[in-house]
Amino acid sequence: METPEGNTHSREYRPVSRRLWNTLLGAIGLTLATALGLIVALALGWNNPRPVVPPDWQHPGPAPRLVAPSGRDVVALHGFSGDDLTLEAEARPLSCPAFNGYGLVYRAQDSAHYTVFAVSGDGYYAVLKVNGDEETALVDWQQFPHIRRGQQSNRLRVACIGPTCRFYINDEYAATVVDDTWLAGDIGLWACSFGEEEVTVQFQDVRVWVE
Repeated sequence: METPEGNTHSREYRPVSRRLWNTLLGAIGLTLATALGLIVALALGWNNPRPVVPPDWQHPGPAPRLVAPSGRDVVALHGFSGDDLTLEAEARPLSCPAFNGYGLVYRAQDSAHYTVFAVSGDGYYAVLKVNGDEETALVDWQQFPHIRRGQQSNRLRVACIGPTCRFYINDEYAATVVDDTWLAGDIGLWACSFGEEEVTVQFQDVRVWVE
């Protein structure tokens, strides 16, 4: 390009490459498509894989109720054994002293050897492995914003495939644990009083889907 007389600065303008422009447009389109796909997947429950088919087992009869004496826990096994499965129940404390816990037992070998996914009335949850007199926290007690406190009900779900188990509270993902101590066993319910008052918990819609 010729520089006009008296102008000591010049800039050469070059048209943007069509290939570069198409690449840029493609990248933008892919980003938008990915974002849209993620939104749709979340809306359809991608982060909440609740089974949509009828359960393979459901607790018969009246809704089970557990009463834990002061300072003790209670385990009720249901005689449904399996390895890869999803266990779900709605739990509501009928009495709610300051220190309590309740939840789902899975892969239990007996009433003294089991794993429990537990929540508390003050908004905490944990995954505990009980092996006789020894208790190990696979997930230590920690707060979770989606736990309904006091005497409100909470929907709990455990989904296990092989050594990997995922945990959900009120349809919100909470944690994943990989543990190969017991890869099969019974299911059940759990209630615990950590204080001087007994705890009563009612469970509804106790259901199992086999993977």
